[in-house]
Amino acid sequence: MFWNPSKLGALDRDLLEYFCCVASLSLATFGCNNAALGCALVRVALQGQTITAAPVLQALMAFASLHRYGLQSQALELKVAALGSLAQEPRAPSLGVEATLQHAATGMLLCSFEMHQSSSTSGHWPFYLGGVKAVFGACSTKTLHQLGSDVAVLLDWVHYHDVLARFSLLHWTKGGSSDLPPAPTDFFCPQVSKLPPPIFCMLNLLSQVCDAVSSSAIPLNTSGGVGDYKSFLEVLDWRIRSLSIPQVPDDDSRASDDTTLVMQLYQLAILLFLDRCFEDLIDQPVRTQQNIDKAFAILPQLSFCKQQFPIHVIGCEARTDEQRAAVLDVISRTEKMSSSRSLNYCKRILQAVWAQDDLVNGCNIGYREKLSSIGAGIQLSPNATRLLQRWGVFEEVLQYAAQPEAGTFRSYRGDMLSQSLPVSHPTLVREEAPYIVIHRADLLRALLSGMERHGITLKLSSEVKEINFHKPSIRLSNDEVYEADLILGADGERSRCRGILLGREDPPHSPGDVVYRISVPTKNIAEGHAAWDLKRRCSVNFWMGPGGHVVSYLIQHDILNLVLVYTEGAGGKVMYGPQRADLDEFRSKIVNWDPVLHELINVPGSVCTKWTLFQIHEVIQWRHESGRFVLIGDAAHAILPCLAQGAAQAFEDAGVLGAIFSQPVGRDQIPDALRVFEEVRKPRASDVRHCTLEQKAMFALSDGPGQEERDAGLRAGADHGLFRWLWEYDAAESGREAWEAFLNKAREDGIEPRHDN
Repeated sequence: MFWNPSKLGALDRDLLEYFCCVASLSLATFGCNNAALGCALVRVALQGQTITAAPVLQALMAFASLHRYGLQSQALELKVAALGSLAQEPRAPSLGVEATLQHAATGMLLCSFEMHQSSSTSGHWPFYLGGVKAVFGACSTKTLHQLGSDVAVLLDWVHYHDVLARFSLLHWTKGGSSDLPPAPTDFFCPQVSKLPPPIFCMLNLLSQVCDAVSSSAIPLNTSGGVGDYKSFLEVLDWRIRSLSIPQVPDDDSRASDDTTLVMQLYQLAILLFLDRCFEDLIDQPVRTQQNIDKAFAILPQLSFCKQQFPIHVIGCEARTDEQRAAVLDVISRTEKMSSSRSLNYCKRILQAVWAQDDLVNGCNIGYREKLSSIGAGIQLSPNATRLLQRWGVFEEVLQYAAQPEAGTFRSYRGDMLSQSLPVSHPTLVREEAPYIVIHRADLLRALLSGMERHGITLKLSSEVKEINFHKPSIRLSNDEVYEADLILGADGERSRCRGILLGREDPPHSPGDVVYRISVPTKNIAEGHAAWDLKRRCSVNFWMGPGGHVVSYLIQHDILNLVLVYTEGAGGKVMYGPQRADLDEFRSKIVNWDPVLHELINVPGSVCTKWTLFQIHEVIQWRHESGRFVLIGDAAHAILPCLAQGAAQAFEDAGVLGAIFSQPVGRDQIPDALRVFEEVRKPRASDVRHCTLEQKAMFALSDGPGQEERDAGLRAGADHGLFRWLWEYDAAESGREAWEAFLNKAREDGIEPRHDN
C-alpha cells in the first residue's frame, strides 16, 4: 500500500472506519477514554503526507483486521508491511518530532496486535513495548512538549502497558529476554499525564508491588534484612489502602459510577496481589478476606470492566460457583460492550486455574492452597461404577456419593407418571455397581487419590502446541517436549488434539440447547416446604415438558441440584462455560410447570448458572495412521446429557484401553491394540449418542398425541430394555475379550505376537 491518505481504497477505508467505530474500543487502557485514544492514533496516522506515516496506518489496519476477521493473511500482511515500513526509517535518536510520535504509535499498535493473539503463541509484545519506551527515552523534554496534544494520551497508554507488563512477566515466559528497559520516569509523571490522579497513583503503586515481588528485589543480605523489608511492605500496603478514590455524587451517570467502582476494584486487587505474594511477611488474613468480600460485592454492580488485572486477581480468589459465576458474568457483559478478544483469554486462564484447583491442592499456583468446588453434580450409572470398582477407587468415591433410593417421572405440570425409575430397579442396579450421584470435585478428588497411589504424575496448565504422531511426542506451549509410546487425546469436546488429528479446526457446534442449573441449599428447605420431600428422600426426579426437561437430585448432602435442559433454537448466544443467570430467566422457561419447581427457585441462597450444550461432528477415525495416537472421551464422541452417559462413555473408553494394555502388548502391537479398541468402542459410542438424541426428543415433547402416548406408556410401566443394555455392559470385559480374539485370530493365521517391551 503506497502512502496516500486521500486515495485509500475501499477496503482500506472500511478497515479504518472499523477501527474508529469498533476495534479501538478493545485497546487496553485504564483511565484513558478509548474513543480519545482511537482518535489520537488516527490523527497520527493521517497527519503526514509522507511515507514516514505509512507504518502507523498499516499497523492500525492490521489490528482492525485481526479484531474483525481473526488471525488470517490480511492481518499478517498488514503487520509485515508496517514492520517493513519501519525498517526503512531512521533510528532514534535521529528521529524528528513527528516521526517519534509515529514510531511510538506504530509500536504500540503492533504490541496490541500481538496481545490480542493468545500469548502462548506470540512472544513479541514485550519487545514492541520496549522499543516504544526506547523511542521516548531518546527524546528530550523539549522534544516531548513539541509532539502536540496527542502525546499525553499516548504516553498514558504506554504507561499502563509498562506497568501491566511488569505484572505479566512475573508469571509468563516465552523465549528471549523477559526484561523490560527501565521506564522513562520523566515522561510517566503527573505533569504530563491526563490520567485521574487516583489511577496514576494506582499504576505507580502496582509497579512498585511487581518490583517487590521479583526475587532480586528482596534484600535478605542487607544489614536490615527481613525486618526492614517487612516494614517496607507494610508501608506499601498502607499507601495502597490510603489511596483517595472520589465518591460519585448521586446525580452522576452510570458510566461515572462504573469508573469509581472499577477504581475500587483495582485498589482491592493490588492489595490482594501484595497480600498473597507476601503471606509469610504480611500476616493479615482477616483483612485479606474482607478485601475479597468487598471485591465480590462490587462485581455484580458493574456494567462492565475492561481492565484484566483486577478480573484476573479477583477471579483467582473465586472459591464457589456463585463467585465464579459473578466473574464470568462481568466478562460476558464487557465482551458484549467492547467485542474484546483479550478478555476471552483472561477467561480461559481463570477457567484453567479453577479446573486446576478442583483437581489438586495448590499445584503450580503459589498462593492458592485450597481445593475449590466448581461444577455441580454428576450421575454415574452402573456401567461406570463397575469400572470404578475395578480401578480400586470406588470405596473412596462412595464416601462422597449418594445412592438414590427412589426416582420418579412427572409431567411438567407435576402429575406423577411413574415411580419405578431405573435408578432404583433391583434387577438393574446391584450392590457391586450401584447408581450414584456425586459432586464433580469429589469425584476428581477420589480419582486423583487413586492416581497418586499408582505413582502417576499429573501436570496441569499444559497447553499442547504440536503433536508428532510418528515419534510420538507432544510439544507444549512453553516448548517442553514429552515422548511416549502412545498418546491419548482426551481434551474434551473443544479438543485441540482432534483438530491436529484432522488437520483442520473442528470446533463443536451448538444444536440450540442450553442448560440452566440452580444449586439450592437444603438447609433453607424447612419441613412443610413444598420441596421437603425432594430434600428428605435421596431420589432422582424428572419433569418432562414442552421444549425441555428438568432433573433434580441431592449432592454433598447439603445441595439440591436442579437442572433444566431447554431447547432455545439456533441463533442464540453461545456460552463456552458457566455464566451467571437470573433466577427469573429460569422461571420464564417453566412458567406453567409444577409449582414445586417454582418454590425451589424461591429458596433463599439459590444460585443459577447457564451454559450452551455442544455436539461434535462425527469423527470417522479416532486413530492416527501411525497407530500411536487415539482420541478418547468427549474429544472423540461428545454427547448430550439426556441419558447421563457422557462421563460413563469416557470411563468405558478407559476400561477397554486398560483391559487391552493390562495384557502383554508389544510396542509393535500398539497399532493393532488401538484398532481393536476403536472396533469395540466406536459402534457402542455411536449407538449411545443415537439413544441420547431419542431420549432428548422424548423428554421434550409438546402438548399433543405424542406426549399423551408417552405419558400413558410410563403409567403402564416402562420397559427397561434400554437401561439394561446401557448399564449391564462391562467395558473391561469387552476389551479383554476383543484383544484375546485378535490374538487367537493372529495365531490361526500363523502370526505369533512379539512382546518387545
